[in-house]
Amino acid sequence: MKLKLKQRKLLIDILIIITILAAFFLAYVGLRLFLATDTPFIVIASGSMNPALEVGDVIIVQGVPPTSIQVGDIIVFDSPEKIQTIHRVTQIQDQSNGTILFKTKGDANPIEDPYWTPEQNVHGRVSYRIPWLGWLALIPMIPLTVAIIIIIIVLIWPEKRRKTKKWKFLRPRKTAEILAKPIILTRTPQPTLTIIDQNTIYQHKP
Repeated sequence: MKLKLKQRKLLIDILIIITILAAFFLAYVGLRLFLATDTPFIVIASGSMNPALEVGDVIIVQGVPPTSIQVGDIIVFDSPEKIQTIHRVTQIQDQSNGTILFKTKGDANPIEDPYWTPEQNVHGRVSYRIPWLGWLALIPMIPLTVAIIIIIIVLIWPEKRRKTKKWKFLRPRKTAEILAKPIILTRTPQPTLTIIDQNTIYQHKP
């Protein structure tokens, strides 16, 4: 019977971990749909956009129509080498076939990128920046440590909760429970003091 209970507890813990992972995955899919882009957030791994974007920042990317992108916007796109790049738009060129091309440059780079980026290679426009959060992904040991801590909490918390319930009835009663009970006070009779002199006997009760 003990073996079955242990197996049941292990199964519950595994299901909890799977639920947490599934929640993160669904949140990521939801962000892709909500922001209309296949890359809803990206970690900055280089200093080409300093000081606007620092290494370790996380950026939120919003999918937008190419016609809404203007000079000065920071966009996410694929370079000719298929490298995902985050640079600022410096020039926009309309082609005769209706295609829009973007010239880009990193804020920290001395010159513009040596190519034009077609609109189909653009993933979206940077809409928000979260400082430092990206270090969790840039340093491999940090996400591993966080995952281990989450697993330990999931495995230990139910056991701790059961122990708390077990010892709950052994704790001292609250003051309100004690005061709620009636208190009966009894008076102890005082001794009688007898004073005797030559003529009179006095009885004195204090």
